Formats: sequence, C-alpha cells, structure tokens
Amino acid sequence: MEETPEIADIPQIEKTSEETEKDEITTAQKIEQQISDSFQTVSRKLKETVNIDLFLHDIQDWIFERIKTGTTLIIGDKIGEFAEKIAKITPEVVARDSSSSYVSPKTEVKDAEILRKLDMKPFKIDKFESLDGVFYNIIIIFALRRLSKDQTDVFLNKCKSLLAKNGQLIVVGEFYPKSVLLYPITAVKEGVKAINSKILKRKVVRPLVNFDKTIKQLELKFYDVKYDAGGRIRTYVLTKRWGALLS
Repeated sequence: MEETPEIADIPQIEKTSEETEKDEITTAQKIEQQISDSFQTVSRKLKETVNIDLFLHDIQDWIFERIKTGTTLIIGDKIGEFAEKIAKITPEVVARDSSSSYVSPKTEVKDAEILRKLDMKPFKIDKFESLDGVFYNIIIIFALRRLSKDQTDVFLNKCKSLLAKNGQLIVVGEFYPKSVLLYPITAVKEGVKAINSKILKRKVVRPLVNFDKTIKQLELKFYDVKYDAGGRIRTYVLTKRWGALLS
C-alpha cells in the first residue's frame, strides 16, 4: 500500500516592519476619517438647527410640486424669487413680503408678463385684513413668528375666509424641536432671545406653540405635513374640507 506523500507546510511570509507600519497608518487614517465624518455630521445638524434658512429652498421646491392651478397668495420672508416662479404657472399671484430686505419686483423682474401677473408689496397686518379675493393656494412662509397670539388668530381666520372651497393653505412655521437632543441648543437660543427682549428691548421671533389646537378651532383639515430640522420646521398643508385636494 502506497503511502500518501507528505505535503510540506507552506511557509508564512512575515510582514516587514515597513508593511506593518503601513497597515497601522491605514487603520489610523480610517479612524481619523470616521471621526471627521461624525464631526461633520454633528456640525451640519447644529447649523441646520441654528439656521433654518438652510431648508428654505428645499421647502419651496416641495411646495411648488403641490401648487394647484389658480390664484395664489404668498406671505412671508424672502419670497420674491419664489413668488416670481409661482407666477409662471398660475394666473395671478398676490405676494406680501414680511422681511426687512423687501425689494419691489419692478426693479427685479424683467419679464413684463410675469410682472403683470404679480402683485407684490410689503406685508402689513392691518392692510392684510382688508384684502379681498378667492385663492386656491395660500402659502405662509415664516410669517406667523412675527405676529402676536391675537394677531395670529386674526391672520389665520382671514386666510380661511380667502381660501377657496377646494383650495389649500400651506403654512411653514418654526416650532420647538421634537428631538430631546436639540433641547440644549433651543434653550441657549431662547436665553439669547430673552436677553434681547427683556434687557435690550428688541423685538424677537419665537417658535409657534399650540398650532394644532389653533387649526382645530378654525375647523381646518390636516392634509399633509413635512418635518425638517428634527421637527423644528414644519410645513402644514391644510384644507377646508376632506378630499379637497383629491379632485
């Protein structure tokens, strides 16, 4: 009986100190990259929490995709370009800009047809109360944070009276964040606002509270909601009746 030949062990090639050092460097680089990525993620989240304007473009795109054909009312901060964009696809746009950087469209809009369809002026709550018309899209972008509780009630009641039966009221607002991890940042911001308000006597803007309760009192229906910045920014789509946006 033939014996099975023995197979010699394959010798293991030991890594040189140079190769070992290279592996250690690669591992260190990976760890360093992971730390860097984590830091950038946290940094981005902090920036998003502090600066809500970072979300504005994305929110406007989200709203634009939901615009109904019909007259449109837009009220809020820095809405010039957005109002002009809406005017390209709707028959008439009434815009009221609440920001301090308001610029007349006559100096900005070059298209005569768009300018004809766009009625844009600074927002003033007392003049808004006398506004007439029926609108299929009413879009409110960070305008409520500049109003008192009583002004907010009057404002939303007026919006409801201007809203068409099959129209939509879209409200973009700043709220307190849902995530407990963002509470410390919110507390710091509120502390700064308190100093500005109580000591420096400056007018400050504050997040909305009890908004859901206010909407129910107005007997408006919740159709959709978009959350951004950990719930700190919410975009509500509201209607007068169920099924209004299904037709």
